[in-house]
Amino acid sequence: MVKTHFVLFNLDDKGIKGKAKWLVYLNHFIVGWDDNIWWFALGLFLVEITPQNLQFTASYGLVGGIAVLLFGTVVGDWVDRTSRLTVARATVLVQNSALIVCCLIVYVVIEYKTDVASVLPNEGLLRMCYALIIIIAILSNLTNMARKTAIERDWVVEICDKDKDMLATLSATMRRISLLTMVIAPIVTGQILSRTSHSTGALAVAGWNFVTIFVEYALLWKIYQEVPQLRREKVREERHQMSVGHMQGVDMIMEFKDLEENGDHMVTNVNTTEEPVRDEMAEQQYIKKMKFVNEKPKYTFLTSLCASFITLRRGWKIFRGYNVAFAGLSLASLYLTVLGFHSITIGYAYSQGLSEDLIGGLLAAAACSGIIGTFLYPRIRMRIGLQRTGLYALAAEISSLTLCVISIFCPGSPFDPLYFSRYSKVINNTETITESYLSTFYTNNTTVNVTSEPTTAPAPFASSYVSISLLMTGIIGARIGLWLADLTITQLFLESVDVTERGIVAGVQNALNQLMDMIKYAIVLLLPVPEVFGYLVIISYCFICLGWILFAVYVKKTRGYLFPCFKPERLEYK
Repeated sequence: MVKTHFVLFNLDDKGIKGKAKWLVYLNHFIVGWDDNIWWFALGLFLVEITPQNLQFTASYGLVGGIAVLLFGTVVGDWVDRTSRLTVARATVLVQNSALIVCCLIVYVVIEYKTDVASVLPNEGLLRMCYALIIIIAILSNLTNMARKTAIERDWVVEICDKDKDMLATLSATMRRISLLTMVIAPIVTGQILSRTSHSTGALAVAGWNFVTIFVEYALLWKIYQEVPQLRREKVREERHQMSVGHMQGVDMIMEFKDLEENGDHMVTNVNTTEEPVRDEMAEQQYIKKMKFVNEKPKYTFLTSLCASFITLRRGWKIFRGYNVAFAGLSLASLYLTVLGFHSITIGYAYSQGLSEDLIGGLLAAAACSGIIGTFLYPRIRMRIGLQRTGLYALAAEISSLTLCVISIFCPGSPFDPLYFSRYSKVINNTETITESYLSTFYTNNTTVNVTSEPTTAPAPFASSYVSISLLMTGIIGARIGLWLADLTITQLFLESVDVTERGIVAGVQNALNQLMDMIKYAIVLLLPVPEVFGYLVIISYCFICLGWILFAVYVKKTRGYLFPCFKPERLEYK
């Protein structure tokens, strides 16, 4: 009877997980659709509002990046300190309401720009509308970050309830859904905007977000009711840094297999039911960390003004307290790259003679490549474990991106290492290539003339397509390794970070990613023309390699070695 009851309980538990899983997928599809529609439409709206230059667009990007750096950790800390249902309710209502208000302001500015500009001297009201659009869009972005942190870094872990295989499958499927919406949503949005007008498109986006408020709220409420773990209070667990003695599941099985193959005796207690033994120094460090994290900061008036910096400092201390922090730094390094399908690389590809349709096809191919990575991830992880998956994934990405480095020296490449010394007069031109890239990107997708009178002649098409072909091939092929590595590092954080620190750790990771992304754009501004794009490729390649090194440091600290054939004991035996 006891055995039968136990089996029935497990089946019922799996049924609850399965139902909640599909609700999560549906919610993630709707949220991803919303995000990609807004991401694509906002860029077009900003260009439509100020078609004479890209200062408005650049201002939004710069202020948005600073906001994430300053308040990303604060948002994560708020998610940790607030109940799950409250976070879900607040983020759905605030984000969708902010987008509705922002779209309405955009509609007014586009339709009645002349009237709005004449209300106050020096276009005062129009400038206020510009500021409101940026502020509200950034508020929506921060709220969306809070919702993603809550759902993808907390709810998903609780739904899986320590089932690591299910966690890997769930994470991979959610990423697959994100990639699909990233391809489909901009196409649908572009069709709507091209067949109507941008002002009508703004109203359409506002109406869509009004409808999805109720849909997203209902789905989150249903998920919350289906999973009892979500209704439990967030309580700190006594979790230890992952090491050979603390591994579980596939990673521990692979570790013991390595030990048996090499005759190693690093682990004397193979019985996983016994409590792992910690030395006194590790115990003291853990107690200090517990005291530091649980200590409530005392805020004065001055500290309240600097709360974001205080939280960022506290979040960084918590973040670096985990061994997986090196894996997080590895992930952040992947953001400092132009070897991806964004406005800069797309503009460069167009300048080399690729048509709009072909670039769109390459974008779809890159998304399909990433989707292949999400299908491979659960299977590879089951066979070799998380840490080896990350090492091999980053190595595969580096191997594919090697084609990009080779491409800058092939026929058809405009790369000129001595460009600045040979063409010093051209450098005095006030228009940067970043503006040219972005204007080209927007013009190609919306038939909007960003600059009525370009200050520079368009770059001539390449005489050979060998270089650009190798560049695109390398970027598309690297998406498999990129998403494998991204999913691996994400799951490492999900398995390692305490339930009460998931938000603040995710906030620190988002801030690091944003910092590296801003550094990338700063480098592009310093190397602005196609003739020196090769330097950007080399810098990007170096940072991808740095990402592999940082991940290798994490693996070395955790396992004691990178690969079984390079174990210290074996080298000493030889």
